[in-house]
Amino acid sequence: MRRLTRGPLLAALAVAGLLTAACYRAPSPQPPVPASAAGTVVLPPDYDPARAYPVVEILPATGSTAGTLFQIYLSRVGLGRLYADPPDRQLAALRPYLFPGQRDVGCIFVLVHGRGSPDDYRTPQAWAQTIARYERQVRADLRALAATRRVDTTRMVVAGFSLGGDLAWAITLRNPRLLHGAIVMASRATYRPAPTDVNSLASRGVRFFLTMGDADDRTRQRLAGAADQALNGWGVTHRFQLLPGAGHEPAPPEVFAQALEFVIAR
Repeated sequence: MRRLTRGPLLAALAVAGLLTAACYRAPSPQPPVPASAAGTVVLPPDYDPARAYPVVEILPATGSTAGTLFQIYLSRVGLGRLYADPPDRQLAALRPYLFPGQRDVGCIFVLVHGRGSPDDYRTPQAWAQTIARYERQVRADLRALAATRRVDTTRMVVAGFSLGGDLAWAITLRNPRLLHGAIVMASRATYRPAPTDVNSLASRGVRFFLTMGDADDRTRQRLAGAADQALNGWGVTHRFQLLPGAGHEPAPPEVFAQALEFVIAR
């Protein structure tokens, strides 16, 4: 597997990602999400309004937005010239890489509002508030999408890299009745769910796909391995993939494609 070529954008992400913190349970209840915080809906190419699509909501890494993941993948496949294009055109260009050989298969993507920051996990209290904030946004985005588009509500998942992966991990563990799974890339994944949520994870068929570079920070590798073992103990369907030669970076497009297929499977 080729190591990701880092431009200035990727280098900034890699450095910022070293600050990813441990997860703590968030307080509740929380105020509603303001309308200005709505995520960006990205429809698949050849969108068919009669079909019910799976939904993948992407969460941001530190120092970036959710849409940066599309930009990273465009760079990886030699399409960096599309950085400034609208997300729907970027997704159309990425479709052969994210859904190889599947002409009639796709997902509705949602790019969550906001930009990751080191302040999001500077203290345990700040991290708890960050989880709660993005959890509210994801829930509001999915409700709004289901009210306006045909979606498969049994296959709604979240995904992210570094901070975004930690958020995807925590939010899915907290919402096994809403989310069908998560793609967690290069993340510590230290949040642990309440016992009632643990019981729901396996019974409701929640799925996780975790990736970690074998050249990433050793503490991050160890904690991701502990998350893998926790999922084993909970009886949750999952995969953990170590990426040879990879540092602190998202899984490459071909692995992300495998992760998508895995987590949205019924």
